[in-house]
Amino acid sequence: MTSHDAQVAQVAQVALDDVRRRRGQSHAEYVRYGLSRPYLAAAALLVFAAFASFDLPNPWGGAVLLPGLVLFAGTSAAYARRASVRMPLTSKQALLALAFGLALVAAFRLLSGAAEAGGVPAPHAVVSAVLCLAGAVVTDRWRAVAVARAQDKKAEATAH
Repeated sequence: MTSHDAQVAQVAQVALDDVRRRRGQSHAEYVRYGLSRPYLAAAALLVFAAFASFDLPNPWGGAVLLPGLVLFAGTSAAYARRASVRMPLTSKQALLALAFGLALVAAFRLLSGAAEAGGVPAPHAVVSAVLCLAGAVVTDRWRAVAVARAQDKKAEATAH
């Protein structure tokens, strides 16, 4: 290997390390923004309204649909407009979101059935509040872990 080849290889390695570091930074910012507290609060409010509406009498339960859709549309528009990092949705992320949504609905059905059997007044509202608070706490912790993991990958890339 000539000295020119060694220099080219070194420049290529520095460029690859920089790409890895930037990818780690982008991923960390994407997670930090996507799981930020304002968006978690809006999502929790949306889930609470949807699940708690099961306790409302028949014509009012459907009336919650319109404000829920408006909240969802507003949150989605604000999220897309303000995002500093935009990444396409991968199939792994879509499957994870689907699994999380199905697990949330299953937990709601199971817990609300148990609350109804236990005689809890407004069981759907109570269960939805518990699930939303637990989800917000878990997601807040998950964000911290995911951002730390992305920053560790960034540190590994710069160490090489």
